[in-house]
Amino acid sequence: MRRSTIVTTVLLCALVMAQVAHADYDPLASGQTKLLLDKRFSRFLGQAGVKLTASGGAKRKARTIALPVSGGRIDPSTGKGEVEHQGTLTFETKRKRVPLRLITVKTKHQPLVAKVGGSQLKVATSSRISSARHGFSAKFVAPKLRLTAKAATRLNKKLRPKLPFEASQPLGKLVSTPQSRLVTILDQGRATLVFDPAFLAKLDSRFVSLNPIFPAEHSGATFTLPVAAGGAIAPSGAEGTFRSGGALEFLQLGAGQVFWQELWLDLGVRSDSAEVDVEPIPAFPGKMGRVGVLDYGLTAVATDSTARTISISGAPLTLSAGAAATFNEAFAQGEAPAFAAGEAVGVLSFTVQGQ
Repeated sequence: MRRSTIVTTVLLCALVMAQVAHADYDPLASGQTKLLLDKRFSRFLGQAGVKLTASGGAKRKARTIALPVSGGRIDPSTGKGEVEHQGTLTFETKRKRVPLRLITVKTKHQPLVAKVGGSQLKVATSSRISSARHGFSAKFVAPKLRLTAKAATRLNKKLRPKLPFEASQPLGKLVSTPQSRLVTILDQGRATLVFDPAFLAKLDSRFVSLNPIFPAEHSGATFTLPVAAGGAIAPSGAEGTFRSGGALEFLQLGAGQVFWQELWLDLGVRSDSAEVDVEPIPAFPGKMGRVGVLDYGLTAVATDSTARTISISGAPLTLSAGAAATFNEAFAQGEAPAFAAGEAVGVLSFTVQGQ
């Protein structure tokens, strides 16, 4: 093999490993796990005098058991993680009962775990498992569930059925399709911030220039900011944080200079914050840390689960009370306040790519 080919192969492997290393676990909030009982297991329960019931949100219809997802986390790029559920499954005879609570699916060859009779127990194994992308999350399948020896022993001891449960007894097929509460955002693409003409006119009337600091850029009133790593938002757009890079500089020559660095939009509290720096010091406070500078208004959210994209278009941004006070201090010294909380600043649009 030529040296150039070897180098290329090594670089490709490193790139793939780097992408895997940067994958993140997304928190889960909804979805469903279905357990289709094996016909032989269903028949065995009847012969053993054991009923299997579902309650607390879990439902059973014939041989199908549905468990609503309540939490957990998963890496959608690899399918690794664990899925937590609401509901209880109960094995019971005429005199005894054994509930399975805190039911969890782990994407391993021992996928089904629950609190059985007071302690955590691996309930089932599967010789084959698979994971695949499923919208913003992942689909996990364990097609050959078999009862573990410890679970069989626990059930036999507690229930004393007519026929004993056995280790490796066929249990059924498990399919889990959880939905992410928050989707990790990849650092690709750019957000667009179009400033309101009246706001720009006010800055101009006070001889305040508005400048992008790389990697922020602009063309006229339209500024673009790179999507930064570390953000995660809900597909509904109701919560999460959208992070952008670069900075905006507001400069009045011979007077104040205000920097908004790394604008981060918190969709849950509808606030756009920034690392604020007001210069020069000691006349002005200098670095103020991360504070809210803009308030975020309601807008439509569009999602594409196949492409794993979330888009927000034309979200109205208004000046926060703190930012208005800072601008008045920096650019309207000794005069009547020129900037007010709630005045229109511009509109924000972006499309983000989920991992």
